[in-house]
Amino acid sequence: MYLQVLELSLLAAAVAVLGFIIFFIARRQPPPPQAEAVARYTPGEQEIIRQVGELRERIDKLIPPYGRVGYIPSSLEELRDLLGFTYVKLGDRELGARVEGLDKLEGLDVDLLQAKLGDSYVYVVKRGEKRLVAVGGQYLDYLTIRFIGEFLDYI
Repeated sequence: MYLQVLELSLLAAAVAVLGFIIFFIARRQPPPPQAEAVARYTPGEQEIIRQVGELRERIDKLIPPYGRVGYIPSSLEELRDLLGFTYVKLGDRELGARVEGLDKLEGLDVDLLQAKLGDSYVYVVKRGEKRLVAVGGQYLDYLTIRFIGEFLDYI
């Protein structure tokens, strides 16, 4: 009988110790979540960052996407091959065969002309004193026409 009381008292002590451990584990609060490291800048650094951001926005507006890669064709032949033109005229220099009816469109005094002549598209782009007349089989979007204008600036 003495052994039974001893076993029961050991069992009660073990349950008490286990309860005590569970009580402290449950009561312990998880550590507060660590806030992400926030960079702190001085007012001068903040002003520099703001100005760099504004400058980047202005550059993105001024330089079209094709210009960011830094590629401008170096010759009229390269432009013709790149954009798939069948006829190109820049000043007195002509490449390819003229399309019938091109004289009417070429004679117009415009800075930019995009027209369809039969199955071909005609583009007349004037930049300063330079004037490019091009005929091709595909329709060119606005950025590509701006690209042609940039080409006239560099050639």
